[in-house]
Amino acid sequence: MMGGRLEPLGDSWSRVTAEIGDLFRPPFDLEERMKMLVLNSAENGDTFAERAESYYEKRPQLLALLQDLYNGYITLSDRYIQTLAKHHQHQHQHQHHRRQSSQISTTDYDCYDQEDDAESSLSYQQPQSMLPNKGVLEFDADAVNVIVADLVIKNVEYDVLVHEMSIMERRTSESSRKMELQKNLLEVLESERLILLNENARLGYRVTALVEENKGLVSESMFMKRKASELARCVLKMREDHRVYMLNRKIEDLQGQIYGLEKRNKEYYEQIVKRDQNVKQEKASIDEKKNVHDLSLDGCSKMEVVVVNQRFKKRGSASVGKKGGSRLWERVKNMDLFLCGLDPTCT
Repeated sequence: MMGGRLEPLGDSWSRVTAEIGDLFRPPFDLEERMKMLVLNSAENGDTFAERAESYYEKRPQLLALLQDLYNGYITLSDRYIQTLAKHHQHQHQHQHHRRQSSQISTTDYDCYDQEDDAESSLSYQQPQSMLPNKGVLEFDADAVNVIVADLVIKNVEYDVLVHEMSIMERRTSESSRKMELQKNLLEVLESERLILLNENARLGYRVTALVEENKGLVSESMFMKRKASELARCVLKMREDHRVYMLNRKIEDLQGQIYGLEKRNKEYYEQIVKRDQNVKQEKASIDEKKNVHDLSLDGCSKMEVVVVNQRFKKRGSASVGKKGGSRLWERVKNMDLFLCGLDPTCT
């Protein structure tokens, strides 16, 4: 029976808290206006003009938002008062019904009901003290404000605790997941360690085999070095022999070139001697022809001068002009050229 008495009380109290939470939850329009104000405040400038303009633009918005908040607060307080009144009336009826049923029950059951009534009266002492015995709701505004503030604070604390619990649960899940990952990683590392141990042993055997092989290669390399030194000496000797052979061939080629140059020099000298003799003979013949030409030229020039003088005397001084003088001069030139063409020494 105790559970039956407490069930309506829990339902009513949960309904009260749900209604208060719904009233406390801000409407969508109010949230949008708050976001717009926050965004506009973030975009304010630094100059005095920008600040003044922002103030005069946002002041009506802030006043309207404050008025809406005040109206919401008044509505919340009225709903809370009505809810408390309904809850107190329901509790009073429930207590009256319980007193009637307690008269029929046994003495032990009466004692148990009295203790339960004392506990319930102590649990709801504050709402009963706020309601007068007359049944008229007369609440002090300050007390209502305090109660609403307490409810708001409790609701905020509850939300904060829920948020912290969600954070803690998320951290716990993350830590458990990390522990699981670390466990898996440890298993993988252990398997890798075993694999590396086996690989290390295999590499140890391989190193010993390579050391033995290296010893054999060292002895073989010493033998190869001796063979290489012998081959180097043979190569040097072959190079010296080849160099001597090449020098001998060059000497023979140079001797053949010297012999050919001496032969050509001798032939060229003989040609020069012959040419000098021919030049001397030609020069002597040219001198003889030149002397003969000079004698013939002197006789022709004297006869021409006599003929010209006679013609000038016959024609007179009037007939001697530019035209006649030019013709006479051309005849003299033609004769001179004719004589020069006959003489091979004329230049």
